[in-house]
Amino acid sequence: MLNRILIAAFIALGFSGAAQAGQVCNETSFMVEAAKAWRTPTGLAVEGWARIAPGGCAEIGPSTSSDQYLYARTTRAYLGGVREWRGSLDICVDETDFAFEGVADCETLGLETRKFRQLTDAERDHAVLVEVADFGDRAEEAGLQRLLQSAGYDINVIDGYAGRRTRRQVAAFEEDQGRSFGADRAALIEALHERALARNTGLGLQVCNDANLPMGVAVARAAGDGYETRGWWRIAPGGCAQTLSAQLTSNETYVYAQLIDADALRPLAGGTEAFCITPARFTSQTRSECTNSGFQPALFRAAPAPEDGGSVMRLDLNDFEEPLP
Repeated sequence: MLNRILIAAFIALGFSGAAQAGQVCNETSFMVEAAKAWRTPTGLAVEGWARIAPGGCAEIGPSTSSDQYLYARTTRAYLGGVREWRGSLDICVDETDFAFEGVADCETLGLETRKFRQLTDAERDHAVLVEVADFGDRAEEAGLQRLLQSAGYDINVIDGYAGRRTRRQVAAFEEDQGRSFGADRAALIEALHERALARNTGLGLQVCNDANLPMGVAVARAAGDGYETRGWWRIAPGGCAQTLSAQLTSNETYVYAQLIDADALRPLAGGTEAFCITPARFTSQTRSECTNSGFQPALFRAAPAPEDGGSVMRLDLNDFEEPLP
């Protein structure tokens, strides 16, 4: 309902088709979702998500002379978690397709924030997403290889060069699908993306809020010889959040949560493992002497043992202590 109201308001204010759209092109080996924001007399206008295939382009937002900002992320079709192309400016977004203008209080509306990068003057008409490998005009072939790999086919190297191994794996996928895609590369990439999504979406850690109050969640996960702790994910009553997208193994992931009860916080009960947190969004690689590093300690609870690389943790009112004083 919120999306429909905001989209209707956006169109009524005249942002739909008001100017020639700015183009965003994807020269990475990933299927991405992009959102774009630009300044208007009454605040920031923002819209997303435009899904852009490897080697493809999409028109997002007007090609305006005012300041513009861009954020992009990979879809969940890939192993290793979601990758981001971001900057430093927090802007409201929704998880599903959205378009709105002048929204600043993200939390009140149940929206999330993402860090957008300001585009240069030259990028306002034509912005390009790239990765370290810099595939350029080989992005489509590299994207095909990566999707084959993510869908479980035998691809060892993502280099953007068509070869016998790639052709053999495409033939194997077509045999599994019971159809030939011929020269229709767009349909082939779309079908592979759907296959990879179905295979990998169940991986990682999902936390669900079965309480009647909003919840903030932080997650600690083994990383190298230590742990990395990140927070916060805000989860509305009855909602869920994908806090980790990578494949999980046993005994490596812990969760801390707080119910937001009016002006008080109710911490998760039953925690056994201490990690460092802060009230604001954070990332931490330390577990000891939290206060000396500007953090505070909190007891995390072990996530349920993963099955097939994925785990779901459901929390209700009985999982939380009484409000902190």
